[in-house]
Amino acid sequence: MRNRYLRLAVSLVVAMAVSFLLVVSTGGKQTVYRPVVMVARDIESNTPLTGQNLAVKNIPAEAVPAGALAALPAGKVAGQRLWQGELLLPPMVKDNPVAQPDPENRVFSIPVSLKAAGGVQPGDRVDVLLFTGGKTNQDGGESRLILSGVTVVDLLNQNGQVLAGKEEKVTGSAAVPAVAEVLVTAEQANLLHAAANTGTLALARYLPDSRPVADVPPVLLEGGNMQ
Repeated sequence: MRNRYLRLAVSLVVAMAVSFLLVVSTGGKQTVYRPVVMVARDIESNTPLTGQNLAVKNIPAEAVPAGALAALPAGKVAGQRLWQGELLLPPMVKDNPVAQPDPENRVFSIPVSLKAAGGVQPGDRVDVLLFTGGKTNQDGGESRLILSGVTVVDLLNQNGQVLAGKEEKVTGSAAVPAVAEVLVTAEQANLLHAAANTGTLALARYLPDSRPVADVPPVLLEGGNMQ
């Protein structure tokens, strides 16, 4: 919250400077304008940046911060939470991990429950876990890592519709994830298909700066036998 007020204060100072320069410009000196990209509405991290949530404005060149973007960033997503009225700077954006997939990539749909999906959002990197065996710890079962570091493309509800963004505040069944679509290779898709027919899949969301796991041994639950 503190960062929000600090960044909005900077934007306010820029706006005041723009107004001042407009007044001064009437004294005879011609003002030079430059296009800058401004946040048109609050944007969640990992949200694609488009003309729907950004706008290009012309402001006096003297008020443009160093490095401010002059055109809409193609194929980029928000690298952090962005607030309406901010001027867009390079550290605020990052590459869209699913914007330009390799030809070998596939989109694989994983059935998930609200509990299994957790707080996962499109653009997040996740690990895919497989649970096999009994339905409870007493019945015995085994949990193990299937894939590490794959990217979530979309979350769908039980009707196959892409879940709306947080700002739309959808409730009920339309807001409950039922399928997570992840970006994988053909080989990984084959692995996930085989795994989905042997047990239950779940997703583990990465924290910032998390690294993919190399090898994780199966975890034996109470009452189960290691195979």
